[in-house]
Amino acid sequence: MAKSLIFDLDGTLINSLYDIALSMNKVLEKHNYPVHEIERYNYFVGDGAFILVKNALPQNVSEEEITKVLKSFIEIYEQNTHNNTKPYEGIYEMLNELENMKIKKAVLSNKPHKFTLKYVENLFNNFQFLEIHGQKTNIPKKPDPSMAIEIATKLNTLCEEVVFVGDTATDIKTAKNANMKSIGVAWGFRPVEELKDAGADFIAYTPMDIIKYISK
Repeated sequence: MAKSLIFDLDGTLINSLYDIALSMNKVLEKHNYPVHEIERYNYFVGDGAFILVKNALPQNVSEEEITKVLKSFIEIYEQNTHNNTKPYEGIYEMLNELENMKIKKAVLSNKPHKFTLKYVENLFNNFQFLEIHGQKTNIPKKPDPSMAIEIATKLNTLCEEVVFVGDTATDIKTAKNANMKSIGVAWGFRPVEELKDAGADFIAYTPMDIIKYISK
């Protein structure tokens, strides 16, 4: 049985797409760029705020412009962080079961670190996440395995005994790069085919499927 689980945040524990899309569209309007349908953001997110902004902007926009729009996005997103965002159905029940099983839990997200902390503190304050990490300027983001390996070390768990849970190919690749098992969640931002193609060890169609897998 797995000893520790590392969770992605957006698209895995929480459905934050609507707030991300609304905030980004406000920014695009502010800077006189075309806005996008909410569903398009399923493919814009997952690799950090800079890539989100780059994906939302027209092609061939300069890096200087991306950085300027990113600053606006962070300011607007911070004002609207929790309006519509909430955990997926069944997440709290799954986390309760993990606590009963004494499984160590952590969060590793490509979301900016201060937002990652805020979401976990506000939405999961009844649960014990021993390590919480978002994207930081001095640490490579997923799928680089550095932070995942560091989390395993802090949890005093061998990487082979850690399961990484996420909703994108980036998460599955992070697990492979860190020599961890991977669970792809079917309720997230990306299709199941992407998770299978990336080599997910298991697909969870409900949060309680995670319990079934790690109990083997």
